[in-house]
Order: sequence, then structure tokens, then C-alpha cells
Amino acid sequence: MDSADLPKPEVTGQTPMSVYAWYVVGVLMLASVLSFLDRMMLSLLIDPIRKSLALSDTKVSLLAGLAFAFSFVVFAFPIGHWVDHRGRRNVIALGVAVWSFATMSCGLAGTFLRLFLARSFVGVGEASLIPTSVSMIPDYVPAGRRGLAMSILACGVSIGGGLALLIGGAFIGWANHARPILPFVGRIEPWKLSFIAAGLPGIFLALLIFLTVREPKRHATASPIDSHAPSLSEVLAYLGKHRAVFILMFVGFSGFAMNGYAFNVWGPAFFMRLHGFTPGEVGLLFGIGFGVGGTAGIIFGGLLSDWLARRGYSDAPVRVGLWSTWFQAPFFLGAYLISNIYLAMPCFVVAMFGASIVGGLQSVMVQSLTPNRMRGLVGALYGACVNLAGLGIAPTVIALMEENFFGGSTGIGKALAVMSIASLAMTSTLLWIGLPMVRARALALQGGGYG
Repeated sequence: MDSADLPKPEVTGQTPMSVYAWYVVGVLMLASVLSFLDRMMLSLLIDPIRKSLALSDTKVSLLAGLAFAFSFVVFAFPIGHWVDHRGRRNVIALGVAVWSFATMSCGLAGTFLRLFLARSFVGVGEASLIPTSVSMIPDYVPAGRRGLAMSILACGVSIGGGLALLIGGAFIGWANHARPILPFVGRIEPWKLSFIAAGLPGIFLALLIFLTVREPKRHATASPIDSHAPSLSEVLAYLGKHRAVFILMFVGFSGFAMNGYAFNVWGPAFFMRLHGFTPGEVGLLFGIGFGVGGTAGIIFGGLLSDWLARRGYSDAPVRVGLWSTWFQAPFFLGAYLISNIYLAMPCFVVAMFGASIVGGLQSVMVQSLTPNRMRGLVGALYGACVNLAGLGIAPTVIALMEENFFGGSTGIGKALAVMSIASLAMTSTLLWIGLPMVRARALALQGGGYG
């Protein structure tokens, strides 16, 4: 291979970022905002959908979770393999367009099956976001700034979640009152109109990405594997050789997803059923919780991880994630089990701060354990694990616990409390066990080791 074809050495230390690099991070963050808005809009619409289509909570949980997670997992691997070998810009532009059209299609579905299929295509499109971002951002951002950059990207989750519920709640209130008539469609139920409105901005973002984001030159780590695009067998061999650390980290971080998505899906219904909130009031509370508490937690986590990394802690993202499990657990329990709403609400906001600390660090964890040319596929595997656990399993487990052990729909708070305790205890244990392995693997990659 000609030396001109080799990836450039990976940038490290305090190398400054260009304005354009910050622009790309911002555009990808906006994609993350819309992805989470489209993904979580259903959470605010659970009861209207349930009544309109005559569904049980378990069936609604399948729409919120399994429909999305299954297709996400199936498509994440071929997309991850593609971005390790070919261009990434076009993949993310196409992915944004697909999930946006699919979200709008949810608003045209009149049966459980059609809505399930539309939600599945949302998962297909969103499967592009994690592998492309995990692969592209290190080629724009020096190592000493990646914690902050990935945290800015992850702010899309908190901002998107906040917007989905803040704007969505207000929009549903307006639609319930105005009952608008759409051209070629006629009068439409408010929950359907909400999906159409949520998906529309993504069409314009897909065009913006295609026209303004450039494919970056790949930067190699010190690992010799980065001298070429690895085959699928090489990636599997790498994962197999270091399976202990990857299993511990991927399963451990999946616990964060189970705790977070359980609340993201069922939290609005919890406050409406047990505390009598309207959709608009839930939107305001979640706008503060996600938008303020969540965003502050993500930025704090990224800055703390970068601070530790610059002082020689190669396990910084995992170390900070471990600390966050201990901080957030009591506040989630307070939000679920305290009957006084004026105490439960601040517990929720603080819990969202704690849960969001890990938001940007999960991608930094993947990057620190993986050679550059493997990050797309390994990022896809990570995304498949956390989404299968968080969206594919947790919401349905909550519904089953509520319906079978806690007396029906009003037992949602107890089911959520059980999920928090179990998932965070598992995560804390696995991250603690895996810390020495993370340090060893990250240092080996920094020093040029592949084995």
C-alpha cells in the first residue's frame, strides 16, 4: 500500500479544533436531537394511542421498544461494517431521511400492525447515527477534547427528550383544541398529527448534512490494524480476544440504558396517572428535567472525564460512569416512591442530571477500546446492545411487572423503582470489575499494541 493511502496518525493532546470541526459536531448533535425527539414522541402519546387503537400497556410497550429495537439491531451491523470501509457522510444523511419519513408515517397508521411497521423503520434509520458518529468525530476531534465533543453530541438526547415532551405537550394541547384538517388527509387525531410534525424537520436536516458535511480523512490509532480496513473476521477476532472487557462494558452500560429508557418511555404516563398531570404539565417538567438537568449532567460528565484523562486516567469514561450509578440511584427511587409531588419533582430533575453524566462517555469508552478502522462496527454492536436492552426489553418488563405484580396501571411507579435498583446495581458491579481491563486495553492501543 502506498504511504499516501495510509490513515493519518490520530490527533492527541491539546491540538486545537477547527471551527468547521465544531460545526460538524453541532450538526451531528442536531441529528441526535431529532432522533431522540422522533424516538421518544410516542412516550407522551401512550394513553391517546392506547385508547384510539384499543391496546394494552404491553402492546404499547412493544411499539415503544421492540418495534424500534429489533430493526435497529438488525441494521446496525451492516451499517457499522459499511462505515468502517466506505464513506460515512451519505450514510447519516440517508439515515436521517429514513427515520424522519418513518416518523411521519406513524401519523398515518390506523392499526397496531401499521404503527409497528412504521416504528420499525424509525429504528432502521436511527441505526446509522451511532456508528457514523463514533467513527467520524475522532477524525475531527483531538483525543483530549473527545469527552467534551461526544458530550455535546449526547446533549441531543437531553435536548431532544426535553423538546419532545415540552413542545409535544403544548402541541397536543393545541391539536386537541383546534382539531386541524390536513390537505389530502382530512381531520386527523391529535396524536397522529404530532408524529407528522415531529418527523418533518428531519427531511431538511438530511439535506443540510448532504450539502455541508465533508467526509473527513481517517486518523489511525497506534495499533497496526489501522494500516488497512479490517475484514469482518478481523473485527470478530479482536472482539473475541478481548471479549472479557467488551462483555463487561457493553452489558454494564446496557444497565444505564435499561434504567433510562424505562423512565423515558413510562415516566410521562407515571406522572399523568399517579399525580394527575396533563400532557402540557408533563412536557414542562420533562423539558426542565431533560433540557436543564440532562444537559448539565452530560456536559459535566464530559468535562470531568477529559480532566481525568489529561491526568493519566485511561479509564476515565468508565470511572466517571461508575460514580454516576451511586449518585443517581437514590434520586430515582425518590422520584418514583415519594407521594408528595413537590419532593418527587426535584428528585426527578436531580436524577436526570445523574443519569445523563454518562451520556457522552459511552462513545468515548468504545473509542478508547477500539482501533479507528473498527469503530463503526464495534459502535454498531454497542448501539445494538444498549438499544436492545433499553428499548427492546426494559419497557415491556415494566409493563409486565405493572400488570402482573403491582396492581395494574397505577403500579407503574413501583415497577420503575424495581427496574432502577436492579439495573444500576448490575451496572455498578460490572463497571467496577472491568476497570483494570479498560485501563490495560486503552493503554495498549495508545502505545501501539493490538494484541
